[in-house]
Amino acid sequence: GLSRKTWARTLQVHDQGIAKGTHKTYNSARAHFRQWCSAERIKLASNAPVPEQILCAYAAAMAGVCAGGTARSRLAAIHFWHDRHALAWKGSPRLLRILKVITNAAPAASRRKERPPVTEAMLDEALKALDPDRPFDVCVAAAMLTTFWCQLRLGEVISTTRQYDFDALPTVKGLRLRAEAGGSLDRVTSALWLPRTKVERQGVWVWIARHYNDPSFALQDHIRVNSLSPDDPLFAYRHDESHELIALTKSAFLGCLNEIWAESGMQRITGHSFRIGGTTALLRAGVDPDVVKMAGRWKSDSFLQYWRALDHIISSHM
Repeated sequence: GLSRKTWARTLQVHDQGIAKGTHKTYNSARAHFRQWCSAERIKLASNAPVPEQILCAYAAAMAGVCAGGTARSRLAAIHFWHDRHALAWKGSPRLLRILKVITNAAPAASRRKERPPVTEAMLDEALKALDPDRPFDVCVAAAMLTTFWCQLRLGEVISTTRQYDFDALPTVKGLRLRAEAGGSLDRVTSALWLPRTKVERQGVWVWIARHYNDPSFALQDHIRVNSLSPDDPLFAYRHDESHELIALTKSAFLGCLNEIWAESGMQRITGHSFRIGGTTALLRAGVDPDVVKMAGRWKSDSFLQYWRALDHIISSHM
């Protein structure tokens, strides 16, 4: 049979199929399930699937207590554990009906407030406030326009720490600018290689389309002002005094923009607001929903969940 070392390596590779953040969520969910089992005096064998009745009872215990999404996430964690250990998953139509009830019975306090999208007016306000001669501001402007118009998750292109993860985040050499933005003469559309995303673990190309506040020109300007080399992080900037290259972090990026928008009386936003804002702007502009979905790499259910200003969008397609 397989050695322990070989099998441990196999499981390690298997576990890379989901994001680090998802692993943390799943670990917490499994701990919650174990606590519930302990409270109910249920003993489960570590090498056998969880019976369907217990899955249903566990789900039912969450009715009126938490949001439907929380319940589904906790069960997804148990499902993942079954898959990891090659155990049959005992999910059932009965379990799905219970989950539907949990969603409908969720207490108001458990429902997450709808995250506000970044708007085109907010982009314009930020571009007016950012200094076109300051390396940090130029970097923020390029990152803002790219994440918005490409419908990116912030974590796909901007580091959470100063320690840049070159295996997961883009570098300058992964950018292909179109000819008029300084790229090769035969290139008509700009594109960016994302080495790893939440869904595409092997990486994916995203296209950078033309817009009135064009991300391609912003990227060209950013690379010039910050004197970036091909192997540098795509979104990094030169320190004002030492000229040291510093990777742009999520906190610095959001902090800068939220300060600008707060001073203008606009809403504060989170990282995901750029993705949903870009999606909404494209739909409002009359871009075919199938094109928006493909460009944003949306899955059908989550894509529909984040549509904003539906009345305006629907009327434009009537």
